[in-house]
Amino acid sequence: MVESNNSEKQVLVIGGGVAGISAALDLADQGHLVYLVEKSPSIGGKMAQLDKTFPTLDCSICILAPKMVECARHPRIELLTYSEVKRVDRIRNGSTFKVRILLKPRYIDSSKCTSCGTCAQKCPYKNFPSEFEQGLSKRGAAYIPFLQAVPAVYLIDSENCTYFKNGTCKVCEKFCPAHAVDFEQKPKEIEIEVASIIVATGFDLMDVSSLERYGYGKYSNVTVSLEYERIMCASGPTKGEILRPSDNKHPHKIGFILCVGSRNVNLKPYCSKICCMYATKEAIMTMEHHSDAEILVFYNDLRTIGKNHNEFIDRAKSDYKVQYVRGLPNKIYENTETKDLIIRHKDFDTGEIKFDTVDMVVLFPAVIPSRGAEEFNDILGVEMDEYGFIKPVSSTNNIETNIPGIYVCGCVHGPEDISTSVAEASGAASKAASRTSITTIDEIKEDIVERKVSKSDPPRIGVFICHCGSNIAGFVDVKKVAEEIKTVPDVAYVERNLYTCSEESQNSIKAAIEKYDLNRVVIAACTPRTHLPLFQGTCHEVGLNPYLVLFASIRELVSWVHMSEPEKATQKAKEQILMCIAKSRLVEPLHDIEVNVLPASLVIGGGIAGMTAALAMAKKGFKVYIVERSENLGGFIRNLNEINTEGTSSEQVLTPILQAIKTNPNIEVFISSTIKAVNGSIGNFLIVIEQNSEEKEIKTGTIIVAVGGKEFKPNGYYHYEEYENIFTNLELEGLIRNEQLQDGESIAFIQCVGSREEQGRTYCSLTCCEESIKNALTVKKRYPNSQIFIFYRDIRVSYKEEIEYRKAREKGINFIQYKPENPPMLKNKDDKLILNVSDALTRMKFELSLDKVVLATPLIAWEENKKLSEMLKVPLDKNGFFFEAHPKLRPVDFATDGIFTCGTAQCPKNIKESLSQALGAASRALIPLMNSKASVEGATSSLPEFNKKLCTGCEVCLTVCPYNAISKNELDEIEINQVLCKGCGVCGATCTNQALVIKHFTNEQIISQINSCKEEKLVELKL
Repeated sequence: MVESNNSEKQVLVIGGGVAGISAALDLADQGHLVYLVEKSPSIGGKMAQLDKTFPTLDCSICILAPKMVECARHPRIELLTYSEVKRVDRIRNGSTFKVRILLKPRYIDSSKCTSCGTCAQKCPYKNFPSEFEQGLSKRGAAYIPFLQAVPAVYLIDSENCTYFKNGTCKVCEKFCPAHAVDFEQKPKEIEIEVASIIVATGFDLMDVSSLERYGYGKYSNVTVSLEYERIMCASGPTKGEILRPSDNKHPHKIGFILCVGSRNVNLKPYCSKICCMYATKEAIMTMEHHSDAEILVFYNDLRTIGKNHNEFIDRAKSDYKVQYVRGLPNKIYENTETKDLIIRHKDFDTGEIKFDTVDMVVLFPAVIPSRGAEEFNDILGVEMDEYGFIKPVSSTNNIETNIPGIYVCGCVHGPEDISTSVAEASGAASKAASRTSITTIDEIKEDIVERKVSKSDPPRIGVFICHCGSNIAGFVDVKKVAEEIKTVPDVAYVERNLYTCSEESQNSIKAAIEKYDLNRVVIAACTPRTHLPLFQGTCHEVGLNPYLVLFASIRELVSWVHMSEPEKATQKAKEQILMCIAKSRLVEPLHDIEVNVLPASLVIGGGIAGMTAALAMAKKGFKVYIVERSENLGGFIRNLNEINTEGTSSEQVLTPILQAIKTNPNIEVFISSTIKAVNGSIGNFLIVIEQNSEEKEIKTGTIIVAVGGKEFKPNGYYHYEEYENIFTNLELEGLIRNEQLQDGESIAFIQCVGSREEQGRTYCSLTCCEESIKNALTVKKRYPNSQIFIFYRDIRVSYKEEIEYRKAREKGINFIQYKPENPPMLKNKDDKLILNVSDALTRMKFELSLDKVVLATPLIAWEENKKLSEMLKVPLDKNGFFFEAHPKLRPVDFATDGIFTCGTAQCPKNIKESLSQALGAASRALIPLMNSKASVEGATSSLPEFNKKLCTGCEVCLTVCPYNAISKNELDEIEINQVLCKGCGVCGATCTNQALVIKHFTNEQIISQINSCKEEKLVELKL
């Protein structure tokens, strides 16, 4: 079939990992019909295989599973798993693409399969390595990749199935209760026509079995990182017990080896970017499992890649005693009797050759393009770089390719972490949407008839308790809890699920609601922060009001904090559930408030990120206001001479964007302006702007914060501003631009000046090493006789910047490592700068006479951020940068609806990441704009009619309300704007006469929870 009628509204997303899922959801929420193609039987990608994510240590599949289910149930997403793109043709002068897709047969009818697992249980042949478990366990010929797979449909592996090999067996067909097995299924090809294509095919890890010195594939106790993730994971082959493969014993001492294959000129010369961070995560999680373990991490440079990542490594060192050993091993031997491993390495700190005996070794291989990428990229016609990744159109643009209309996100263009991949996915969605005709969304009417439930109806409560693999059940006696909960009055049904967030469990919950006529539901699982909306949506599909669904957090609040106290954990889990049951008897249906969204957006900050976000929204036809504090647009980038080592000037990047801003009629710019006040909420923000002492009011539906950051001035460091010829990197840019340097000078760069401190600015500024290398190469090119030294703690560059780092060494730039406890010392002698240095690698001390010293200082937040955060009701982190809603799944959102962030307002980052994130923020802001409506939670404060006589008009609530949601009307009566109200409860807690009621958190409900765990009442309800 050819879907040509709607091609101008359709987008193809190739790859169902977290990046593909995020892009598909953004586009679908913007009104597009999205085809999501994934070659494996389930979406989820590599993230689904991980145990935890850094730096928050969230359970990976637990935070991903709701997105997977949301993707499958979205009415505008056509999920094509176990499918492959076979051909792509540009048609209609390149405005659209005709795509041929092969749908591979599962040999199980997805419309009939109930995910009961009978086929897998009855399959007599169960000796095939599980791909999802990295071959550490076996599966049958009939199988599902993992229990939370989406779609939750089994399949038959025809290559290993006995029936397909010799025509016998068919046991699965005989026993399938749903008669879903269909051996007659055939491959099928379909054709679709789309306006844009997003490629998110992810990555693989290099096969390191050819590197004989590490013994992988030869020694049973040598594993690779993704295998170790499965070993640690509660859903893995060992149920979260860390056991070494040779004898299934707990390893006490483990060696982690970084840069296996990467940063190697003979293999993969680039840096894989994420290895240091997820090695640290795996080390911390190992120590969480076994506090007496000993972890040795062998490394070259420790590299952090994002917000709070440097602090994460510091935490591993201080709190978990993870030992970081600088020096990469060159040989691993095995003790043939004990199967222990001996690691031969040079300790760079001491210069000694050492032999460390460990129980187990984990290798961290190079990140490589996904297998089959070269052939697939040929189908697309996109250009690849020399390493096989898709080559972006420029060094500042990670999203566009050489083919207009084909966009990339995540690891398809090079190694990336989850946060960056998700932000890029939203950015790619923004680019893809720019080629479609959709500006407003056709509403999809739900056929849901909500059942009537009143407070007086006898409660029929269903309780669903999650094992969460062994995350909960490993510490809580879930079976015992379930049996005791069954006896509680008003509980009509209790069910235990291995993973309550799985698609299979969602279907089970819906079936139970209908079968047992449930009118209340309690979910006892991980955290409501990420999962409550999923369960509310599931229950609403069968007519249960979302506010009749309650959540007991028995993982975060119980199992994870009582790992060594199983009896107490079991009792506490029971009490948590009893509290929810008590409250559920008293809850009533509520409804979200629908608000209209004004078709305009405010962008605060006119730097490169703010302008990029503004253009993306303006191109879709929406009015955009840019407010910039300085007298020119352009921001920080205006101060740069060149923005990268390729020689791209700041003018080359800025000029076309400034011209596009100037000529776009939908964009209005306020320069030399500040935000004086922000009122309202999503859909209708009222903003007061001050410009030249005059105030102007504007109204918008959304807001993007892109205020950027500023360079730290190192007063008090290395005699800055005391001696001449001491500059910051940004000041050096000015010297280069104005040709104020001389050939033959000696110049030293000192890294980490004012950053990575024990107290204060503990973060790594991420771009400083790249900036110093870029400036050093520029100086060396223009002034070839110059002597240049870079003094560093770790060189923190990633992917291709590693090549530039190597090039700098080849050009004669001297890199000298220092330890933080022994930094370079600077003095002035006879009008020369004298630097005394201790080289950490050679352990030599020497003195340098220098003409100039350049201090690499961090990017810091603006002081005005605090005032702005208070106006917007959004948080800041401890360093003054804006704090996103979730570092992995919502990296450009705030918890406050309708407000988003991007660029260095959030944390230090380079230009290409700022641009990608800016497009991502624009994509997120476009969702409410294009829908023209938004929903606000109905759990708000209220002044019921029967309580109005209690109100004395004292106005305390007006004073304390942090959202300005309370006012007085012309009759001098209290009024609550429920759109502005966030239900925080401050007004109810401070009301002197208890007149105000917080819906869904009434006094009666809260007191019932307090009293639920004890035989006698602890609190009496007093009115």
